[in-house]
Amino acid sequence: MAPNPTYLRRRRLNTAVRAIALLLSLGFLAAVTASQWQELRAYEWSLQPVWLALSYAALFAAWLLELSAWRFILGTLGGTLRWRRAAETWFLASLVRYIPGNIWQFLGMAELAADDGVSRITTLTSIFLHQILATAAGLSLAAIYFAVAGEGAWLSALRPFLLLVPLGLLLCHPRFLSWMLNQVMRLLKRPPVEVTLTWGQIWLVLLAYLGVWLLMGSGFALLARAVVPVDAQQFAALMAVWAAAFVVGYLSMLTPSGLGVREGVMILLLAPIFPSPVPTMVALLARLWMVGGELAGAALALISRSRERRQRSREAPASAVVAIQRPEDSQA
Repeated sequence: MAPNPTYLRRRRLNTAVRAIALLLSLGFLAAVTASQWQELRAYEWSLQPVWLALSYAALFAAWLLELSAWRFILGTLGGTLRWRRAAETWFLASLVRYIPGNIWQFLGMAELAADDGVSRITTLTSIFLHQILATAAGLSLAAIYFAVAGEGAWLSALRPFLLLVPLGLLLCHPRFLSWMLNQVMRLLKRPPVEVTLTWGQIWLVLLAYLGVWLLMGSGFALLARAVVPVDAQQFAALMAVWAAAFVVGYLSMLTPSGLGVREGVMILLLAPIFPSPVPTMVALLARLWMVGGELAGAALALISRSRERRQRSREAPASAVVAIQRPEDSQA
C-alpha cells in the first residue's frame, strides 16, 4: 500500500524544521564562538585534572542514581532487568542519542531490554514516566533557585511564573500520568496501559530525581571549577543553570540531545555569573564533558557484554558434551 501523501508531506516538513533548527543552533554557537574568539584565545585557561576527575565522579554517580530510579519504575510495570543488564541497556542506547529525531535512544533501550524478555511497550512506558518525572524534578529545582536568587531583568519579570512552576509536580499524580500516557497510546493506535506507580512511590522517585539533578549539577559546577575559580554562591547557581539548560534543551525536541539549544540557554544564564568569554567556554566544555562520559559508559557496557558472550561460548561446548553423554550413561 502506498504511503499517505499527507503523512509524507508532514514527515518532510518535520524533517525540514528539525534540520533548520539544528543548523540555526549550530550557527548560533559558531557565531558566539567567532565573536569571542580573540577573548577565548587571550584568556589564561588552566585545566585542573583533580576537579575534572571529581566532576566525572559526580556525573557517573548521578547516572547510576538515575538508572536505579528508571529500573524501579520499570519494575513497577512488571519489567525485570538485572542491574548490570539495565546499565548496559542504558549506556549502549546513549550511543544513538545524537541521531536526529530524539526517539532512537528510547527505541534502542526497548530493543535491548527485549533481548532480556521485557516487552517493548513496558520499556517505552517506563521511559515515558521516567522522562516526565525527571523533567518535572529538574524544572522545579531550577525554577525555585531562579525565582529566589536569579539575576537579570528578564528573570525579575518571570519571577511570579517561576514560583508557580513547582506546583506542576501535582500533575505527576498517577491518574493524570495514566490519562496522559493513554492519550499518546491512542494516537499511536496502541492498547491502553496502566500506570502502577502509587502516589507515594511517585514522590519517592521525584526525590531520587532531585538527587540526580543535584549530583549532575554539582558535576557541572566542578567542571567549571576545573577551568575557572568558583565560589560557593556561584556553585549553587551553576547547579541550577545545568538543570534549566538541560531541561530546556530536552523540551525543545528540535535538535538531537538539545544540541545548540542547551548551550545557548547555558550561555544566557551564565552571563550574569561569569565575565566573557567564560560562559561560552564552560558551555562548550559541558557538551564535550557529557559526550565523553556517555562514550566511557558505552565502552564499559560493550566490554561487559563481550565478556558475557565469551563466557557463554566457553560454557556452550561443555553443555553440548554433557547432553551427548547422557544417553550413553542411561544405556549403561
